[in-house]
Amino acid sequence: MKLIKFSVTTAIVWLSALLLGSCSDDLGIDNRDTDYGYVQFRLYKEASYEPQSASLGSRASKPQLDYLAEASKVKVTLAYGDQVISQTLNLSAADDDAAELGLRSDKLRLLSGTYKVITFALYDKNDERIYIGESDGKAIEVIPGGLTPHDLTVGVAPRGKVRFTFIKDTADFKDNPATKTRSVSRQYTFDEIKTIDVIVRNEATNEVTKFQGLKTEFSIHFPEEEHDFGYQTSSLTCDSLLSLPAGNYSVRGYNTYDTNKFLLEERKDITGMTFAVADNETTKAKVGVKLYESDDYIKDGYALYEIWKALNGPTWYYKGESYPMGTNWDFNKDSDLWTSQPGVEVHSNGRVAKISVSDFGFSGRVPAAIGQLTEMIELYLGSHNDFNVIPDDPALAFNQSLSERSRNRMANHKAYLDMIHPVTQFSEPIAFGLKEKGKSIPEIALYDKYTEKEIIDRKSGRQLIIRPYDTNWGTLGNRLEEIDPAIGKLKKLEYLFIANSTIEKLPDEMEGLESLTDLELYNCPNMTEFPEVLSKMPALISINISNNQQWEATAPKSLTEGLDKLANGAAKDKIQIIYCRGNLLKEIPQSFSNLKKLGMLDMADNQIEKIYPLGKSITPAKVYLDRNKLTEIPVEAESGLYCGLDQLESFTASYNKLEKVPNIFKATGYMVTSVDFSNNEIDGFEGEDTGTYKGIKVETFSLTGNPKLTKFPTCLAKTGSTVAYINLRGCSIDEIPEGSFTGKNSYQMVSIDLSYNNLSKLPDEWSAKNLPYLYGVELSYNHFDKFPFNPLSSEGLTVFGIRGQRDANGERCLKEWPTGLYQHTGLRGFFIGSNDLRKITDTISYLIYNLDISDNPQITFDASGICYYWKSGVYTLIYDKTQNILNCDDMLK
Repeated sequence: MKLIKFSVTTAIVWLSALLLGSCSDDLGIDNRDTDYGYVQFRLYKEASYEPQSASLGSRASKPQLDYLAEASKVKVTLAYGDQVISQTLNLSAADDDAAELGLRSDKLRLLSGTYKVITFALYDKNDERIYIGESDGKAIEVIPGGLTPHDLTVGVAPRGKVRFTFIKDTADFKDNPATKTRSVSRQYTFDEIKTIDVIVRNEATNEVTKFQGLKTEFSIHFPEEEHDFGYQTSSLTCDSLLSLPAGNYSVRGYNTYDTNKFLLEERKDITGMTFAVADNETTKAKVGVKLYESDDYIKDGYALYEIWKALNGPTWYYKGESYPMGTNWDFNKDSDLWTSQPGVEVHSNGRVAKISVSDFGFSGRVPAAIGQLTEMIELYLGSHNDFNVIPDDPALAFNQSLSERSRNRMANHKAYLDMIHPVTQFSEPIAFGLKEKGKSIPEIALYDKYTEKEIIDRKSGRQLIIRPYDTNWGTLGNRLEEIDPAIGKLKKLEYLFIANSTIEKLPDEMEGLESLTDLELYNCPNMTEFPEVLSKMPALISINISNNQQWEATAPKSLTEGLDKLANGAAKDKIQIIYCRGNLLKEIPQSFSNLKKLGMLDMADNQIEKIYPLGKSITPAKVYLDRNKLTEIPVEAESGLYCGLDQLESFTASYNKLEKVPNIFKATGYMVTSVDFSNNEIDGFEGEDTGTYKGIKVETFSLTGNPKLTKFPTCLAKTGSTVAYINLRGCSIDEIPEGSFTGKNSYQMVSIDLSYNNLSKLPDEWSAKNLPYLYGVELSYNHFDKFPFNPLSSEGLTVFGIRGQRDANGERCLKEWPTGLYQHTGLRGFFIGSNDLRKITDTISYLIYNLDISDNPQITFDASGICYYWKSGVYTLIYDKTQNILNCDDMLK
């Protein structure tokens, strides 16, 4: 370096300048100092500096820097006339990435004038010199009070950024699936890629760079290039900005990984994928990830397309609730996206797991392409819930996973049966009493949605038909014509539903559905014979063959014979649930005793005249024989039972022609939840005259609507039967014989509905001694002309109903108010409407806060004791505004 001699005076002046020149940016520029100015050096990469003519020539401690960010300080040597000045300044940038775009030095305070850079040197953070550069001689004019920037260019390896987007390479795709397969451990879908390694090569230097663990994000979108309107593609984007030396590159390979970092594929033979990197620029590079047309998930997409076309797909118009009205399948997209359709679900490997086209209005023939879908678990070609009559159908349970549905199968079907078979309901007073006690039983469930007048016919006491759940026979939801035999290849299929269809037969090859557990063949009016192939399916657990009236209509006994084959068939040891409702069936075959795991049997709404005992070893939870023509229910000779009682929850045979209550239960052992023989022709109990009636142990016993039943069944007490709730509404009972409530288990009765009968008095034995826990009594619509005080002896009595008493001529006959009623501390509901009450002088208790005195035209009622509570909203008084209500004027407003 050239040495220059300084005078003492000059040295002092320059020393002061140098000391002051190191001030920080925070001090700013002092515009009041007219003798001094500032210069700031800006360092740029030579390769990307513009204009190039201003670049500095350089020689370096090493040929060039790898990164401009390596420099932390710059030492600048300046010429000022004959004088030489050296100063070291700090360099800064926001971060290392920003440093590649340029560095800024601290401001240097100098006397105003003209300067030239002789040379400059760069130092790293350890104060090691890493670079020396020389000036091209351009002058720096330092303006008094001003700031002059001056650019220095540095020899730095030219480097840019690259951001990868991974697109699909389908160059090998043909019209038909290729035979070439990928050499990887397993097939995988494009969207399974979660991280990827990319290998690139610099075409000039042959240097290979591998970027590892690049995280990707999958998205479906419209393509950037021009394409058909609405066409969809997908890609994987990587947010990482990656640094590479400037140059031309080719992609040589990639490794793909799933979410568990499992290697999906390793490729090292890529050609034709190139991109260029320029200094300080960001390049968007596309990398093609090869797709294989021979992969099964892509072939599944092709199969869906074939099925869609064969089932007249272009005319589909969705009418359900899961998707927008009019929704259809869409194939205007990359073929690997063809499995993404409404009503279609896929496994994690992209294979089709489920197809549900129940509400699309399809028609035609399911083609042989169905055989490709070998991983499919569920296929719904209609169901019993077409037209969405049940918003959340428990039997379908689509809100549960497949494993949950299998685990909860029995519970789901119990809930469904409860919905389509509403049991005989108690009257409103009994329902009120049960709710007051915190009891919730199916026999009061309808009161959550309906009123008593919507549930019970006020003239007869019979329950109205409330079953808005099933599709009517012959009402079609689709026009499925046929299913190709290739369906037999679906070895993993577990759920197959065919419903509301014009299909005429099932292929024999369905015998090969070795995993099929749940089958529905519902309302297919053109299928004239029971399909024998059902009996050959080895894994059936639940089968619904309801609403097929044509089987018996066109080929009598074909259904009986078919059921016999089913009960002797391949799945006889596995079947748990059978729905055979609404089929005109006349006989249940004796072979049903083979179904050792039978848990639910729904044979309602047929014309069944003959059945055989299932036997003690079969212990179902629910049996429905309602609305048939049964005159008896036979028992197994050895046990005296129709079926085992260990698991029995519900047994109903209402609306048949039974003349006696069947002797199919016993008073000991397990308690049955509900037994219903309502609306038959019952006049007594089998074996009650001979002393062979075995009794019953049941929570709720319904015998409503049996007009031939004239006496309360004393045999219940005599056999030690246990009945908690008994419903005898709408019979012709005019007598409660002695001994009806003195059995050893009579005390367990808690609610009794005797409304719509012919009673005019109660026996003395109806007392708290025999019925200590009675809390619900309904005696409405009988012939009482004197108030029956007997039930009030039970301290726990919660509700008492005695509405609408009429004599033999139909005249109102009850005029007596139960004086002292207010003293009953347990009563919360009292229903005495539609009688002939006159002046009530008795105290009205605010504790009896649900009181019905309506339709008593002559009543004079003092409401002073309850007015406050009524106005506060904590007291319910059912009354008429035309009645003479005293001392509570607000009631008459």
